[in-house]
Amino acid sequence: MPLSVFATIHARPGCEAQLRNGLFNLVAKVREEDACLLYELYESAEHPTHFIMHELWTDEAGLLAHEQMPHMKEFGELAKDWFAAPVELTKIAK
Repeated sequence: MPLSVFATIHARPGCEAQLRNGLFNLVAKVREEDACLLYELYESAEHPTHFIMHELWTDEAGLLAHEQMPHMKEFGELAKDWFAAPVELTKIAK
């Protein structure tokens, strides 16, 4: 069963540009994953530090595999100081 995920991301003030650029670069890599059906980044028009990633995965196993991908680990290490808070995931089963 496909799994939708909304990731709420908050940039540390002053780190918006770095996080935005890093996320846009990440999107291209994630879209190549076999289990990825959709991976879209949105930026709040009202709050420049808020981003939302809309994701659609083939299933929970695909999401779990995504979390272990080298590019995800690399991004996590690169961007760790750009986040104001941990990324909040909301999973929605269709």
